[in-house]
Amino acid sequence: MRRLFACLLCLVTATALADGTEPFQWSITPYLWASQTQLDLSLPDQALGGDTISFSDLLDQIDTAFMVNVETGRGRWSVFADLTYLETRDTEQRPVFRVETRSDTTLLDTGVAFWPDGVGSHLSIIAGLRYSGFDNRYRFFLQDAEVSRVRDDNDYYDALLGLRYRFVFSERWSLDTRGDASFGDSEGTLLARASLAYTVGAKRQNRILIGYQYKQMEFLENDVTTEIRLQGPVAGFNFRF
Repeated sequence: MRRLFACLLCLVTATALADGTEPFQWSITPYLWASQTQLDLSLPDQALGGDTISFSDLLDQIDTAFMVNVETGRGRWSVFADLTYLETRDTEQRPVFRVETRSDTTLLDTGVAFWPDGVGSHLSIIAGLRYSGFDNRYRFFLQDAEVSRVRDDNDYYDALLGLRYRFVFSERWSLDTRGDASFGDSEGTLLARASLAYTVGAKRQNRILIGYQYKQMEFLENDVTTEIRLQGPVAGFNFRF
C-alpha cells in the first residue's frame, strides 16, 4: 500500500510539473522551531503518565538539528518537502546503573500543491505523504562495563491533506497560514502554523518569517497510545527565485 501510494504521488507530481511552459519558481526556507514537547502515554483504560521537555532542556541534548522547507513549481502546480531532523544524546545516572540514550527523530512532509490562481498566489491546496520516524537506542552500564543494549525503531507513513493561505497587508507585510491533517499508520496528526512575513531584498523576493507552530501526533503500539504535542515559536528566512 505504501509503495502504491508513493508511485501514485510520483505520477501526480510528474503530471503536475508538466503544467505550463514558464520557468520554475523556487522557494527555500531554512528555519528554527523552538518547540516545547509534551508526551503522554496511556492504555485503553488507564493513563501511564507523561513528561514535558522545554526547548532549553532540549538544547542541552541536541547533537544535530536540521530544518528546511523546499518548494518548486510553475503554472498552477508545485511540489514541496518539509524536513525536520533531530539527533539527541543524554546520560542518566541511576543508583545502580547508568543509561546512555541516543534518539534520532525524522519528520518529513512531501507532496504536491495546487494553486487555483497560479504558483505564489494566496491559496494552495496540499496533498502528499507524511513520514514520522523515531529511532531510540539505549545502552546500560554497571560502572564502566556495558551490560545491555536496547533499540526501539518505529516508522509511520500517513496520507496528508491541508490548506495554505496568505493574507497580504501591504507591499512588504503578509501573514502565511497553514493547516493540515494526516492519517494512516498513525492514529492521526494535526498541524497548524501562522507566520508573519516581511519582504526584503533589492527585488523584494526574500522574506523574514516569524510565527508559531503547533503539531499533535498520536501513535499506537502494543496497546500503548503515545500522544506527542509540539508547540512553540518558529522563525526562518525564505529565499525565492
